[in-house]
Amino acid sequence: MSFGSGDPRKRPGLFDSFRAAMTPPPLPEDDGQPIRPPRTVTVASILSIVAGLVFLFIGGVSLFTTDEQLDNAVKAYNATIAECVTDFQGIGDAVVVPQGANSDVTSRADACKQYRPLTDETISSARTQNIIISVVIVVIGLIAAVGGWFLRLGAGWSRLAVAGSVVLSIIITLLFQVSNLFTLAATLLLIVAVMLSYIGKGAVYFARLKARRRA
Repeated sequence: MSFGSGDPRKRPGLFDSFRAAMTPPPLPEDDGQPIRPPRTVTVASILSIVAGLVFLFIGGVSLFTTDEQLDNAVKAYNATIAECVTDFQGIGDAVVVPQGANSDVTSRADACKQYRPLTDETISSARTQNIIISVVIVVIGLIAAVGGWFLRLGAGWSRLAVAGSVVLSIIITLLFQVSNLFTLAATLLLIVAVMLSYIGKGAVYFARLKARRRA
């Protein structure tokens, strides 16, 4: 369809809109006055700090309750093995499925075939893994909280720190499947904080600070 100019009007695509959003507007002339953070950066700072505190709390609690969590997991595992021994005479290759068993019983028997006795080495390995994951979560919280605190001060590295905490959170979730509602919510807050820092007024704020440092 043509309009008065004779040229067809093309609707901007998704990538065009994204590129336009990511491109900061021209910087105003530096008047020498203090550059104050816009509200978006302040909000990003608060979100990042809150998310960091959530990660710190979850990681800290997990770290200090590792032995208790492990004991409960071992008890639950051994209780399941005891049920398998009672119902199917054992676990693994020792499982005996009753003749004429229905699908529910067969499914339980198949599950019992996957169990193996716990060894001290297995328990120690699980404890070490839990400690490592907990420490990483604490580190993510520290990076997010410190980065968020310095966002409002315009530190150039603060945006990278917050973005890095998002990457670490996603990596540990994909590798170890340790996410829960709180960590997912905290990660979402960090993503919003990163967007507010890199798009629109947030991008202009950091660009102005960077230009002043270079002057």
